[in-house]
Amino acid sequence: MQIKRMVTDFGNSIGQHMIDGHYFEMPSSIKEISVKDFDGMFAHNIPEDSLDEHLVIKLLVDSRERYFMVGKRAQAELLGNDHIYTLHDKTQSMIVLITWLASIAVYHVLKRPEIDQDTVYIDYFGTLLPIWLVKKANSFKDKLETMSHRFLADVTYELLTPGFNRTLTINVNYAECRIEGENARHALKQDLEGNFKEDAKRYNDAYTVIDDIGGQSQDLVKLQHGLSGAQKAADFVSSTDQSYLAVLEKLRTDKLMDYFKDVRSLESFIIQHIETRRFLYKDPVSHKDQDLSIFIEPVLHDFAAVAMLKSLQSFSFNQGDLVYYVHIGGVNQALRFYMVTFLTKKLGEEVANKYHIFPEDSRKLNIYASEIVAKNYLKRRLEVGVGIAE
Repeated sequence: MQIKRMVTDFGNSIGQHMIDGHYFEMPSSIKEISVKDFDGMFAHNIPEDSLDEHLVIKLLVDSRERYFMVGKRAQAELLGNDHIYTLHDKTQSMIVLITWLASIAVYHVLKRPEIDQDTVYIDYFGTLLPIWLVKKANSFKDKLETMSHRFLADVTYELLTPGFNRTLTINVNYAECRIEGENARHALKQDLEGNFKEDAKRYNDAYTVIDDIGGQSQDLVKLQHGLSGAQKAADFVSSTDQSYLAVLEKLRTDKLMDYFKDVRSLESFIIQHIETRRFLYKDPVSHKDQDLSIFIEPVLHDFAAVAMLKSLQSFSFNQGDLVYYVHIGGVNQALRFYMVTFLTKKLGEEVANKYHIFPEDSRKLNIYASEIVAKNYLKRRLEVGVGIAE
């Protein structure tokens, strides 16, 4: 099987994958199990539309066969979510490797359901690292290369989900890792078809601060005029003073343990009700509604206030400089109302609306940008006469 391009954003809650233009998501959860656990796990074949809920793969690691539940199946397990409580190094994390392999297996089932043994050739693979992790290295380049090199060694593994069993070998021709947030500038300039966006002209004579808030950190980057890249290390700032998932976990343990068994279920509950901002919990036994807004809304307002202050204060500008703030990432998209409310109160409605931008699909801006970069890379190869396997 030949894949021209694959790009992945290994988020702490959700992994986003785009393979030859096909987009899908998978919870960033794994749990290692024993062969005995696996043998007693399935009573029959899994329906085709339920594969993503029952992913199990087997991988040889240091000459030992290891079994992993992946995605939704692991998300339901307490130990499958350990990584969301601490900042974990994606250049070393098994979560990255296992969820990557599982995502390719899911795509292979979609495109080649009848083939149970195959080599998957990937011409271009692109991924990302957060600013806080890149800044830990002696040089940005070293950390980015460490991440990209993880995907260049051939790896063979098995998808064990009954009804979808297959053995796959992955071979990546070229891998590239870029910096989250800064990378998103490509999606501000172009759409996925490579057309330049008309509204990108507003950035031509302005600095742009990209504010990327994920589950565990807030990463900010100062771009030069025309959405040109950052110039120096000081143009990258990462804050872990408040983690969204940690804030939710504290809320859960302090006030909501009777309603939510883990932070993931609370996070999902908030997402489900964020449009109405009326956080009604329906008891599964009594079927009575309990309004939890009095507990949840103050926490979201406080989180938004701290995050927006951080975005405003992270970089210095000269009098007369034109600056736009572009707020992206899953948390920014979910909590947009609370963030705009704070900005309007602090800056006034006109300034907040004109200079603070919350793009549609902002949680996907990094993955869209990676897709644009991948297409441009393959286009350049063709232009210089380097063919792409079909």
